[in-house]
Parts: sequence; structure tokens; C-alpha cells
Amino acid sequence: MKAFFLTGLLVISVSISFASPFSEDTLRLSQKEAEGLFLNNNLDLLAQKLSIRQAEAQIIQAKLWPNPEFSIDELNLWTTKNQLSSGETIPPLIGNFGKNREFTAELTQVIETAGKRKKRIALESVSRDIASEYFSEVIRNLKTELRKNLFELAYHQSFLSVLKGQDDTLGSLLLSFENQYAQGNLNKPELFRLKALKLELSQQILEARKEVHAAQKSLSILLNLPVSQYLVVQDISSPNPGTLKALSLDNLMATAGSARPDAKISFLQQTWAQKNYDLEYAQRKPDLTFGMNYDRGGNFLLNFFGFGFKMDLPVFNRNQGAILGSKIGISKSKVESEQKIKGIEAEVAQAFRDLQKSVDAYQNLDPAYGEDLDQVFLTYTLYYTKRQIGMVEYLDFFEAYISNKRTILLTLKQLQDSREELSFATGAEIE
Repeated sequence: MKAFFLTGLLVISVSISFASPFSEDTLRLSQKEAEGLFLNNNLDLLAQKLSIRQAEAQIIQAKLWPNPEFSIDELNLWTTKNQLSSGETIPPLIGNFGKNREFTAELTQVIETAGKRKKRIALESVSRDIASEYFSEVIRNLKTELRKNLFELAYHQSFLSVLKGQDDTLGSLLLSFENQYAQGNLNKPELFRLKALKLELSQQILEARKEVHAAQKSLSILLNLPVSQYLVVQDISSPNPGTLKALSLDNLMATAGSARPDAKISFLQQTWAQKNYDLEYAQRKPDLTFGMNYDRGGNFLLNFFGFGFKMDLPVFNRNQGAILGSKIGISKSKVESEQKIKGIEAEVAQAFRDLQKSVDAYQNLDPAYGEDLDQVFLTYTLYYTKRQIGMVEYLDFFEAYISNKRTILLTLKQLQDSREELSFATGAEIE
């Protein structure tokens, strides 16, 4: 009953059309519609998707074999009579081409040893998995920001509706009292006090509009919408206090360790450090280069074909520094992962305790209080119009009414924010 009442109050208040410079281009969005628009339109998400494709391209690159090399050397572009004076000549290669032309040609191919290619593919595959988790992390951060901005906008638009209702009531009351003053039935100080209250209320409305516009600016960026559109939030999801109160801190911590993308990233970074060590350790073994060469007219054989191979001799450089650095990287990644898990547990514990406090505050609200408050305000206004109560008493209740309405709306917003903070801390949806 209580959840129904507060959610109904929020939705009814927000559904009222607001006077706005952009009212002719009003966009009404539910929370579900806003989240769908966010997933399709947000530019940060689109950029992160491209990062995943970049990581996949690196896997393709890692799978490629080294290119063979081909070279031509010792080619004489001309011959002189002095060079041919010995009587030795070289016959043409094809037709009249290549007569008395000496050259060598060589074809080589590098063969990687110690499984370097497979280890490089494995390393890039982990990098791709990390990029995917970074994408999930961006979604987690931006979705939380989106929802809290939706709650913020709904709260300010609802409170603006309350202020506008008060402003309309006060405007009607002021018009009636001006007529009474003109007839000599009302003293001037009382009329001026009502005008001063109207001026104060107008200032509150102006400040509330500024808050609405600030929240809309953030949402227009997150949703990639034209700035000319005036957003109205409706159908905000309502928390279930009973479900939230039954949550277990131990279960939430276990969920966070397995669900949060940054936790997964910390584990993947350990895997990456191990794969990097495997690759650097393999680099200590030199690669082999096999070659085939052709020599035309360079020795006693006119057409000479030879084969061979070459390799570095690991005498001085056996990749010792890189191997040591990558080994230290494994230990470093383990320490960083432990620190990350500790931080996650602390975040979950804090968010859980804050949520429990918000649930208690929400449950302490009387479900009928809001309706009673509206009725009492109408009664006070009627009594004041009939001069059955004094101005001081009416103005005190007028301010108390606005303050209590703000408290009701703020309590609901705080519960929504606290639930969202716990969802953010655990990396899972909290219903």
C-alpha cells in the first residue's frame, strides 16, 4: 500500500505538463525506454564497442605468419669491354635478356620457435576478454549515472509540480484578498505579506526549474538527444522494501566477486600477466631463418642453387630483463587483484548499510500522510479565506506543507538511489 501510494504520487506529479521554453518538443520517457535508448545511442558505449573490435583485430594480427623475404643482390647493370677481355661470357637468361648479367637472388622465411605465435595469440585473446569486460564496466558506470539522473529529474519535476500547485492556490487567494483590500475589508500589511510569500514561492519555482534543466542536460548527453527536447520522466521503477530488507550481506559480497566487471578484469589481468610471462620466456629461444639462394655467374657454376639457415646465438641477450619484469608483473597483478576485492567488499558493505537506513526511513512514512496533508491544506486555506484562522498560523502550515511534500519525495528518491548504489556495488540488478 505504501509503495503504491508513493509511486502513484510521483507518477501523478511528474505527468503534469510543465511550462517550458521547449514544451513544444516534449519527450516523455519511462525508465525502461530511457535505458533502451541509452544502450543504442550513448556515444561512450559506441566507442567502447569499437575498442573490442580493435582487440579482435589484434588477435587476427597475432595469428599471421611472418612474411617471407625476397632479395636480389650483386646485379651488374652493364658490362665493359675490359670486363669481357678475358673471353668469358654469360649466356642470356631468356631470349636476349640477361646476357653477361651476374646477380644473386635469395628467398628467406623466419620460423618462430618455442610456440611464440600460439603464446602471442593467447595473450591477445586475454586482451580481447579484458576489452569486453571494460565494455561491461562502462555500461555499469553509465547505467548507474543514467538511473540516478532519471531519479533526480523525476524528483525535481515532482517537487516543481507541488510548487506550481501552491503557486496557483496562492495566486487565487491573493486575487481574492486584493478584492477584499479594495473594499476596505483587509489591512495592507496582510496583503503585502501574501505578496511577499508569492514572490518567495516564485523564486523557489525558478530554482526548481534550474535543477530540472541541470538533470535534463546530463540525460540529453547520456541518451545522445537533441538539447531542444524537454524530457518528462514517467513510470519509474518502485523499490520493494520487503525484498530489500531481506537481502544478505554475505550473498551480496559473493555476487559482487563474480559479477562485477572490474573484479573480472582484475582476474583477467592475472591471466594476462601469466601469458605475457610465457611469451617473454619463449623469447629467450632464438628464431630460425631458412633460406634458398640463387647465384648466376658468381662462381664456377653458372647457375648455382644453395640452401641454408641462420639464427641468433643467445650468448649475451637471453631476454633476462623482460622475463624478470614479466615475472614481477604476475606478483603485482595478484596483489592488485587482492586490493580490488577488498575495495569491492568495502563498497558493498557501505552500500548495503546505506540501503537499510533508506528502507527504514521509507517504511516510517505513513501511507495516508500525503493524502491527509493535501486535505488539511485545503481545509486550512478555506479557514483562512473565511478568516477563521490567522495569517501566521496559515503561513506556518503553508511552509510546512511544502517541506513535508519535499521530504516524502526525497525519501523515495533516496531509497531509489540507495538501491541503485547497491546494484552498482554488486554488479547485479537489485529488485
